[in-house]
Amino acid sequence: MFRMAVGQSDDIDLDAALESVFRECDAGLQGATPTAAILFAAWDLDHPALVEAIHRRYPGIDVAGATTAGEMSSVMGFSEDSIAIALFASDTVDMTSGLGTNLWEDPRKATRTAVEQARAKTTRAPRLCLVMPTVAGKEADEILAGLRVALGPGIPIVGGGASPEDPAQPGATVGHQIAGDIVAEDAISILLFSGDLEFSIGVQTGWEGVGPRGKVTKTTPEGYVEEIDGRPAIELFSRYLGPQVPPVANPLAVFEAPDSDRFYLRTAISYDHATGTVGFFGPVPDDATVQMTVAAPEQVFEGTRASITEALAAYPEGKSPSAALVFSCATRRFMLGTRVGHEFELVRDLLGADVPVAGMYCLGEIAPMSEVDRSRFHNGTLVSVLLGAA
Repeated sequence: MFRMAVGQSDDIDLDAALESVFRECDAGLQGATPTAAILFAAWDLDHPALVEAIHRRYPGIDVAGATTAGEMSSVMGFSEDSIAIALFASDTVDMTSGLGTNLWEDPRKATRTAVEQARAKTTRAPRLCLVMPTVAGKEADEILAGLRVALGPGIPIVGGGASPEDPAQPGATVGHQIAGDIVAEDAISILLFSGDLEFSIGVQTGWEGVGPRGKVTKTTPEGYVEEIDGRPAIELFSRYLGPQVPPVANPLAVFEAPDSDRFYLRTAISYDHATGTVGFFGPVPDDATVQMTVAAPEQVFEGTRASITEALAAYPEGKSPSAALVFSCATRRFMLGTRVGHEFELVRDLLGADVPVAGMYCLGEIAPMSEVDRSRFHNGTLVSVLLGAA
């Protein structure tokens, strides 16, 4: 048995919101005892009080969570300034949390600590690792490298970056992480799924490449891209967009291999017209093949459909998922504007009314691409994860 129950509320009264959320979760549990919870919460809520209330309602439960740029659930769809909780109950799968602190100072140590904490609570073999770190951008590869070493081969890593107070101003604040009964920042929270778990993953964007591909020919020690095809990196943007700030609506596609169609996105977050240097939200490797991209809202929605469709196609044949988690980029939320709620409506329509869903808008998404245990840090992406009992 594997069951996920969800609750969500945007009531301004915290006690009333929690009572509504717990009532919805209890109905979804159908009498099962939950052993773990994921908390997706707006940045300005009282997170210690939320965690304390969850533990009081469900004694012994293991909690993982993060602050978000928007919450989603099959209870009320997309909302902001809300609480969304997913509770898990299973007799064949253990869900255990871990927390690593001082993430920016020492990503390898923080990720090792989080994984060790989670693995110490189970004797079952790990199958899937859900992660919610604070990510500033360039250290994302170090976080993933540390997780891969700590987890060992064959364990996919999925999740998203916790949102600060104002996602449009990266660095102004940092996101909050939750694990057990601790609320932290500059940390990584994980929920490790171990045992007889079935899962599948969809990773799509909706953005399309435009113009010729180029090669990153020079980067700086700080991780900025200085030259593409031997020319100032900013010229790739100004060639199509004119002399303006590189917009978040036109991220850079970074290809897995020069002849591959699979790419992950990098959003420009800083630039210097004098030197031609561009900084991105996440590392861009030396010698990488890159391309400008474009997307209108309808193409972003097509990416949503493609992510869910990909996950459904990859789910074990003859079985149906019991639950779904979705991680969508804050860039997608900002681009979609007043139509952002339609993204979750598409998710719900494709999965059907019987599958409980929870998720968040995040700062950077994490999911595998061509290899199951070679997860990448993404921008502008919808990551969908389907779960069920083996």
